[in-house]
Amino acid sequence: MLAELATAIQVSIRQNYDLTIESAKPIGTGAMSTTMRLATNRGTLFLKIYKSARNQKPPAQPDLQRIAFTHTVQTFLHQEDFPVPRLLPNNSGETFSVCDSPLETGEVYALSEFIEGSDYDVANSDQLRASGEMLGRLHQQLRQFKPRIELAEPSLETEIFIQLQERLSRIQPVVAEDLVSPTQINSWMHEVDVLKSSVGALHDTQYEQEWIIHGDYRAQNLKFDGSDIRAILDLDTACPALRLYDLAYALVFFPAVYQATPLTTDQQSTFLRAYESICPLSEAEREMLPTHLRLAFLRGMTLWLDLYYFAGMSDRTRPWIQGYLQHTQSLF
Repeated sequence: MLAELATAIQVSIRQNYDLTIESAKPIGTGAMSTTMRLATNRGTLFLKIYKSARNQKPPAQPDLQRIAFTHTVQTFLHQEDFPVPRLLPNNSGETFSVCDSPLETGEVYALSEFIEGSDYDVANSDQLRASGEMLGRLHQQLRQFKPRIELAEPSLETEIFIQLQERLSRIQPVVAEDLVSPTQINSWMHEVDVLKSSVGALHDTQYEQEWIIHGDYRAQNLKFDGSDIRAILDLDTACPALRLYDLAYALVFFPAVYQATPLTTDQQSTFLRAYESICPLSEAEREMLPTHLRLAFLRGMTLWLDLYYFAGMSDRTRPWIQGYLQHTQSLF
């Protein structure tokens, strides 16, 4: 139904891409974008409408800069025959467009090819193994990427700790005993300070090398054909960072949304072995992995609690929160 797609976006797509939209079907709304499946006179396409980092209108320059950076990453990977969607350039040759003119009133959006595929099967160990190998290949391939755009915003590490402190401070006054106790929140606030010191202190030369990472490598952002990966999606958070941020987040939250519990210890081992068969860790990185696993857990858990209390998503996130809290010990 075209009613699902704002008229202004429809007009902008027609003007910028010479496309006729026949139908639009919502796919999802996330923290960073709203996505739709479009049937057009040039086949099925994927539409992503970006959200500003702080819901500003006009879009802030850092938002445009981040989008441009992630698009250069995605274009590079596509050119290297990686399974990522091809971004469609507009009539000016740009990979994203701004709806309406002037910029002050616009929304930023992008079109790409739509890659068909199946969702992750939580019982398929071959898919899990293939996903670990693919993350290794992704990190390895992106070692060859030479950014033409520098991100001016804070480093991922800085951003993560600011985000954790903000979320925990916001959650602390409203937390309900039946979900997470105030004592637990206070404990996590202290732990964030400890983790910040640990991450900043234990580096060696090899460990300090920055990689380009996906930023949100989970099953939800992959499409499969049997045991093969057909598509790596959602590179919106790709950025220069230590690869342990990617690897640890995947080890903790890879099956999130598809099941309410984390990977088992054996499944974590399967994923990690597959990753290291392609892109081995240094000894210093192995030493730091437990710290990054704990940090990843707090990142995801505080996000879910934030959505639970402040985004009207309590019914959806409660099973995830409870499931992960019950299995915390198996994660570390």
